[in-house]
Amino acid sequence: MTKLNFKPKNLYLITALIFILFILFLTAIFPISLDELRLSHDTWTEVFKQIYKTLTTDCPRFMVIPYILLLGLGPVGRIIFIILNPFVQLFIILGLFFVITGRKIDFKTTKDYYLLLLLCLLYLLFVPNSSNTLFWMSGTFCYSWAFVLVLILLCLFRKTIDGKFFTSSFLKQVLMFIVGFIAGMSNENTGPMLLGLFILFLLYCKYKKIKISSFYYYALAGVALGILAMFGSGANKYRLYHTWQHTEWIALSISDKLFIYFHKFNAFLQTSFWLPVITLLGYLFVLYENKLAIVKNKNFLLGFLFCGCGFVLALVFFMSPEVGLRVYYSAVLFFFISFISLLLILQKLYKINLIKYFALGLFILWLVWLPLITIPYVSLYKADKQRRQTIERAVKNNKKEVFVNRMVVLRGPTDNLTILYYDILIPHLDNKLEKDFKIKLLYEEPNKLSILTAPII
Repeated sequence: MTKLNFKPKNLYLITALIFILFILFLTAIFPISLDELRLSHDTWTEVFKQIYKTLTTDCPRFMVIPYILLLGLGPVGRIIFIILNPFVQLFIILGLFFVITGRKIDFKTTKDYYLLLLLCLLYLLFVPNSSNTLFWMSGTFCYSWAFVLVLILLCLFRKTIDGKFFTSSFLKQVLMFIVGFIAGMSNENTGPMLLGLFILFLLYCKYKKIKISSFYYYALAGVALGILAMFGSGANKYRLYHTWQHTEWIALSISDKLFIYFHKFNAFLQTSFWLPVITLLGYLFVLYENKLAIVKNKNFLLGFLFCGCGFVLALVFFMSPEVGLRVYYSAVLFFFISFISLLLILQKLYKINLIKYFALGLFILWLVWLPLITIPYVSLYKADKQRRQTIERAVKNNKKEVFVNRMVVLRGPTDNLTILYYDILIPHLDNKLEKDFKIKLLYEEPNKLSILTAPII
């Protein structure tokens, strides 16, 4: 009987392929949403005009770089995003692995497999409102794609702390400045956090007398200028100009805002299965058990630091009047780093392979939930396809108007796995819709609906 020779590398490839295909499928069938419609332009001239307007006058999005990406893909086509998105998400998984371990995956053995599997499953099941942060083009640019450059810098930090010295050159200095600038200008949440981490990194290196490359200072300057450019852009002016919409919120005291916000923060903790709290308690347990001696452990310090960063990123939103689950994306990634780092520490201290048990448990959960996760996306895709066919038939029959229904979104297994979809049927966009579809659309206005944007049944 012939013995099968299964190489460990194939196991990693199969897992990566399943991850890519899953992301690709849900990205491809996610219907065009409100942002893609209102921000689409047919020519590059229109795109550059809108980019200039974004940077100088106004912008419907505060996150400038993701908004520019969304504008730029208008003339190119959504197909580019559909193809690239799964690989961007896989890159984030590999980047998180590197930040946690300080090295690349060892494909020659299976020792890293359960850690990779656990990261993939945490990402698919625990990322807040994954429909918006992983599959919806506009939201993906603002959250997961915007985190890529931040993750690259974190990987460089980790490698330097572990003793790797990078040589510098003029080209690297320019490149790092650009990377830092775009990272600082991409997101008003992770930008300031990255600046804080940058300063802590430089102070730690100085304290430990770790030699660092000069290009880090160019990256730091880029991050700082990127943050200033973001807060000084037309997007920020637009947001400040429209603060009259939340005058009652602005007038509230800090204590009242905190009290109101904690209900939203509690909802976030529930949808993440209390992972942040469990992680924090785990670090406190390790700290207590080892009588403070563990603070000399570099991995413990890094994991505890990322846990603190996650809480800061999550709690800073108390000043905002409107907080959706998706804004916790970057905070959750920091908690992933911290949680898996904690499991590695516990595994070393108590000789228990917790990563393997968690990975297998979440894999079973993912398989059980898979129909509940995917069926709502398929249902939404079919509803969008049926709507377009209804419009096309009416146009073909030379009708001047047609009635179309609003989208109904089926509920997922949890709140953060339930699709949040922004329907394109909005009264003030009627003219654009009628121009695109070449027919007058009739539908129920939002004020006549009991549930607005994304009804859940």
